[in-house]
Parts: sequence; C-alpha cells; structure tokens
Amino acid sequence: MSPAARSHRRQQLSEQVAAFLQRDTHEDAELERLALEVFAFQFETIAPYHKLCRGLGRTPETVTSWRGIPAVPALAFKQYTLFADAPDAIIRTFRSSGTSEPGRSSAAHFSRAGLELMDSAVVAAARARLFADGRRTRILVLTPPPEQVPHMIMVHGMARLIRAFGLDGSRFVAGPGGLDFAALWTELEHCQHAGVPVSLLGSSFGFVHFFDWMTGLGRRLALPAGSRVMDAGGYKGRSREIGRDAFVRWAAERCGVPSTRVINLLGMTELASQIYDEVDGEVDPAGVARMKRPPPWMRTWVVDPRRHGRDGAEPVGDGELGLLRHLDLANVERPMVIQSEDVGRAVTRSTGGAPRHGFEIIGRAKGAEPRGCSLSAEDLAARPPRHADRDRPSAPGASAGGAT
Repeated sequence: MSPAARSHRRQQLSEQVAAFLQRDTHEDAELERLALEVFAFQFETIAPYHKLCRGLGRTPETVTSWRGIPAVPALAFKQYTLFADAPDAIIRTFRSSGTSEPGRSSAAHFSRAGLELMDSAVVAAARARLFADGRRTRILVLTPPPEQVPHMIMVHGMARLIRAFGLDGSRFVAGPGGLDFAALWTELEHCQHAGVPVSLLGSSFGFVHFFDWMTGLGRRLALPAGSRVMDAGGYKGRSREIGRDAFVRWAAERCGVPSTRVINLLGMTELASQIYDEVDGEVDPAGVARMKRPPPWMRTWVVDPRRHGRDGAEPVGDGELGLLRHLDLANVERPMVIQSEDVGRAVTRSTGGAPRHGFEIIGRAKGAEPRGCSLSAEDLAARPPRHADRDRPSAPGASAGGAT
C-alpha cells in the first residue's frame, strides 16, 4: 500500500467508525464488518502487528469473526511503535505512567483524524453513562490541565468532557503545586449554596487525598441534585488501596450524592475509548449492583490464556476469572484488540429487559507491572495533610483498584 493510499484508507475508516458510534442503534453485523476491515488495514500497515499475525497464522483471509482478530499485549506498546501510518502523521503521543523506568512507558500515537475519533468516542460514552440525564453541570477536575500534563490521556479526555458537558466555571483545579484543598472546598460550598450541580472528576488517588483532608477536618458536603463523582485510574500498587465498595460509600458520604452517582471509569493509554460503570440502582442500603459495560463500538471478553481454540485464547464462562481482552473500533490507527493484564470476570444481568453483558475487574495479574493515571496524579497532588494519617476513614479496606 502506497503512503498516499495508506493515509487515505486510514482517514476513510476513521470517518466510517465515527459515523457508526454516533448512531442510535448499533448492529452486530455492522460492527463485525467494520472490525474486519480495520483488521485488514492494520495487518497491512503496522509492521510488528503484521509479524505477530503471520506468526499466529491468522490473516485477513483466514479471520472471519471479530473474536478471531489477534490481540496485542498491552506490554507491546512499550516495546514497539504501533501506528498505521508514517511518523509525520503523528500529532499527539500519550504515555502511560505505570513504570519508573525511563523509556519504558506505553506510547499511543494519534493523527489528527485519530484524535478527532477518540474525542467523539469519549463524548458518546459519557453521554450514555456519565451524563445520561442530559444535565449540564459545573465540572471540576482534580488534576492539572492538559498543557501541564500533555502525556496523560485521561486528562485529555476530561478536557473534552468540560467542553461537551460543562457549565461556565468548569475547570481543572490542580496546578504545578498540586491540589489546593481549601480553594476547592470553598468552590464546592459556593455551588452547594447556589444550587449548582457539580461533577467532580479525577484520579482515584486524587479523591483519596481530598477525602482524607475532608475527614480530618470533619467536613461534609450536600451537593445539589444532579451532582456526581467520577474516579478513574485505580491505585496500581502505590500507597494504600481502597476497596471499590468502600470508596463508593466514602464518596457518597463526604459529597452528599447518591451511591448511584459515584461512577468509576476504566481507561487505558492503549485504547481510544472508555468504559464506565453501569449501575442498576439501589439493591440494599450498603450499595448498588454495578458492572463495567463497554459502549456499543467496543467488545470486552474474559479469556483464559492457558486454553487456546480456533480464535486464540478461549473465553471463560460467566463468573470465571480470566484476563480482560478489549476490542475498540475507535483504535483505527493502533492495534484494535488489546490483551490487558487485568483480571476480571464476565457478568450478565437482565433486570427488567434483555440480558446485558458486562464485566467486573478483580485486580491485576500476578507479576503485572502497576500502572495507571493515578500514578502520575499521586505524584502531582498536594502532599496529604498531617492529620490524614491520624484520622483514616473506617470504611476503606485493602483490595484491588477499580480502573486501569
């Protein structure tokens, strides 16, 4: 494929995928057709991926289902340039923060068309899950702005959410010196008294710092109706970890929002799209029924890497543990199927309608390197106040973080 033909085909596929994710209905047959077309393109244009597929004996001529498209281990993004065009087409590169070894972070490269496609995917997923009520809110993000951390894909996505869903006054509330807890508290109190709904977004560990500060001073909020809390990034082995149920209770208690409005986001540097909690509603006073449910242009399944069939690693049944594998149609210019190091299990729910398929994250595979946006966020956050160690919340316990 000539360089001009390659760029034209990349642009063409990006436009087709963008149109698909904006539709009201998403047919499985159309997803399959697009996935196979994107696979054929990536097979021809990403040299390391071409070699991997050849080694597995799976090519566009032999693969007939999206399940058979070869997966790329997330680790490969640290070792190879995985981009379906010439280097001069790259306008942005995002890097993971999961390693302290220089030059060993995952790198995800984006062209202008690829960045526009990712932005569309970010907004579409948030509209369906995070802002499903259609209500605009004051969005406050507990991280530095993109210009200070241009390598963080999570921060880029949150800037896109501010543009799409934020009321006037929405902004990033951390800077080079970290997060100013007192200033944030003053702004939240103002929103509370003025009846302005607030969406607090940030890394999981950024919230832990802020909630520690609130707990130490005995402070609580009662944020207006329509407010919500969204955390991302998990903990990934750094400092203490907070169990998911405990975090939800803690956030609901400190911010005065329903537990159904405390939502976790799964994002990976290697993926263009994001996956939110889907919450069924109150089940008992202690919590809600929740699972991660991919948007319609993604597929996530749980595989056992020790069992192989015609389409590679075999999927496991509901409730069985395995490794999460993601197909993301919005990854037109990077390998579309990513094998993560997250351990999870498939979940099927059918409350009041057709069965819905999702998954739960249990933790990281043994020996997997800690990673995630919270690693950078912890380094950038203000140092927790001294009283935080003296006055720990009673609810949180040690367990795996919720997002990647």
